[in-house]
Amino acid sequence: MSDESSSEFNEVRDEADKADARSRRLELIVYTALVAFIVLAIYGFWLITSLTRDVGQLTQEITQMTQVMDRDMSTIAGHMASMDQQMTDINNTMRVMNEEVAVIAGNTQSMDANIGSMTRDTSVMAGSITGMQQDMWSLNRNVGEPMGMMNMFNPFNDQGGPVRGSPGPYYPR
Repeated sequence: MSDESSSEFNEVRDEADKADARSRRLELIVYTALVAFIVLAIYGFWLITSLTRDVGQLTQEITQMTQVMDRDMSTIAGHMASMDQQMTDINNTMRVMNEEVAVIAGNTQSMDANIGSMTRDTSVMAGSITGMQQDMWSLNRNVGEPMGMMNMFNPFNDQGGPVRGSPGPYYPR
């Protein structure tokens, strides 16, 4: 029996050694997984605390930005009211200017008519002066002829041609 018990003992021992080897491999896997889980848990905790801190800072900055925007929007609203009043004033001024330009246009048309009338009157005056010039020339020639005796002694006398008279009144074209 001793051989048989020794053989059984060896089988049990081999079986126990194999179970021990499997258990060591399993322990190695479990411990490695446990260490990896702990590392990932620590990293996750760090990420969560970092994210929480960043969100807290973001909240503070948004609060400050909201306060600044509220203050600036109030200022902008005040400026917009002032700008609205200025635009209303500009609109009213433009309306008055438009009316005044219409009056100026009417006055310019009246001035244009007056300048046209002055042009015609100046043309009539020029014709009248031309007629006066011709009459003076004719008078000079007519008075000069009876004084012919005296004119004979004048070396600068023009004795040629008939005595010319005024062609009549000048009418503008």
